[in-house]
Amino acid sequence: MTITIREITPEDPSALHAWWEVGAAASAERPFPAWASWEVSQVTWSQARTDIDQVFLLAEVDGHAVGAGRLVCFLSDNTHLADLEVYVAPAERRRGIGTALLTELEERAASAGRSTYFMSVPTPVDSDGAGVPFAAAHGYPVASREETKLVDLDDTPGWAALDGEVAARLGDYRLEVFEDVTPDHWVDGVCTMLGAFIGEVPAGDLDLEAANWTPERLREHEARTRDTDRAWVVGVAVAPDGSLCGFTEVGVSRQDPRLGRIGGTLVLPGHRGHALGLGMKLATHRRVRELFPSCESIETTNADVNAWMNAINVRMGYRIVERLLDVQKKVRAS
Repeated sequence: MTITIREITPEDPSALHAWWEVGAAASAERPFPAWASWEVSQVTWSQARTDIDQVFLLAEVDGHAVGAGRLVCFLSDNTHLADLEVYVAPAERRRGIGTALLTELEERAASAGRSTYFMSVPTPVDSDGAGVPFAAAHGYPVASREETKLVDLDDTPGWAALDGEVAARLGDYRLEVFEDVTPDHWVDGVCTMLGAFIGEVPAGDLDLEAANWTPERLREHEARTRDTDRAWVVGVAVAPDGSLCGFTEVGVSRQDPRLGRIGGTLVLPGHRGHALGLGMKLATHRRVRELFPSCESIETTNADVNAWMNAINVRMGYRIVERLLDVQKKVRAS
């Protein structure tokens, strides 16, 4: 068997669709529709980016697509990192295709001067699946353990009681929700919150550095979100002194709004204990349901050691559907 690996680009829709089909087949065993539709994926991958470099690799045997790989190199910060993705069609596994793709991705990451490679590996709740042993065999130990959870937006009988708790504990704090464009008076505060995530959210042993969010970067992110036909629903908590002290975000595709995804939730130290995280999430989830009646569920991923956020999610009705293990390899920079 001869495995041929070639680089493809979003400008070749036929090759990109073959890449997407491999990923869809490899993700079909996951317990929720984690793999975006072709229409959504094509728009996302075809957009010009200034914050990342990305490479798509397609593995073929006898002219048939059997594997897909993607390399993402961050350009704004964490420029030592390479984010790798490897997908193999289920019927083609254990034939060396994943290894061939990973080897090529690592070579390209090294050429880009990256010194830490990582992959996010979804696994069943009660086992490591095939991905973790594959990663370990290639020098990628688990660096962070997370849980992926879903909440059914049509089954939220406990939210009314939670509203009462938030109202009782909020005190002089207040909550606000906006969509797509950050109000000018909150731009600096939102940048501060986004930059604080890596230092405040449990990340295990992942080799992450703080992100530098500027107003220009935020506006570019918002424009990219609009250009890919996605909604960005944001909740913020405002402290008694008028400063932002909490932030949460939910992204939803306007083309396929069945599943919303939380990008992150954070309340700054010194402001915790006022039900701000709970209140922000309730407010944004309701706004998503108002904007997108066909949105069935919202997904979130949290470190298994993040007891505070996990407790909030349980109370809101989130249930664990799979684990997400981040595996990592550190190498010498070339």
